[in-house]
Amino acid sequence: MAYLILNGELPTESQQKEWVSAITHHTMIHETTKKFLEGFRWNAHPMGMLVSTVAALSTVYPEARDVHDPQNRKLQIMRLIGKMPTIAAYTYRHGLGFPYIYPDNDLGYAENFMNMLWKMVEPKYQANPVLARALDILFILHADHEQNCSANAMRAVGSSLADPFLSTAAAAAALSGPLHGGANEEVLKMLDVIGSKGQSSGLYRKGQGRPSSS
Repeated sequence: MAYLILNGELPTESQQKEWVSAITHHTMIHETTKKFLEGFRWNAHPMGMLVSTVAALSTVYPEARDVHDPQNRKLQIMRLIGKMPTIAAYTYRHGLGFPYIYPDNDLGYAENFMNMLWKMVEPKYQANPVLARALDILFILHADHEQNCSANAMRAVGSSLADPFLSTAAAAAALSGPLHGGANEEVLKMLDVIGSKGQSSGLYRKGQGRPSSS
């Protein structure tokens, strides 16, 4: 899906392998960036950590400012696609007080994200294939998201020729608001309140667990 959006057509088998290899190569983050994440308070909101860390990548890759070079832009895009799951997973584990898990290049994109989120002491993380497929579909559905708030923020900031990391950080900042990505957060809180399918009807009758109107 990412290849299709960037290139306007689906990849051939060889192009797919090359693309997957390139993205996988960029899943690691620099150790100094890892230490940057470790510096946040234990209860820091994950979106604040994500926005700050993605913006900080602008200093890790200063060549990203050369936005007029097509090959350079492509490199930063691949870095972003590869590193975003790593950063997102690290922000999640930071709040739990768990050690960060390095990417596993033997796993697919969704499986690797799950590995970095949930691996504990097992030697090799085995992703649930049903959950991995559901996550893949979720990523595909979100890829074509039209001109929403965060897409508009990225286009506005990018129009100043800011580098891709700063533009993406701006988009993530817009996403953090309660009327955009924050609405999804409210739904997750609602699901935590419900707990299980058997309790849902009773909670709704009591007026609990309703999703935010946003």
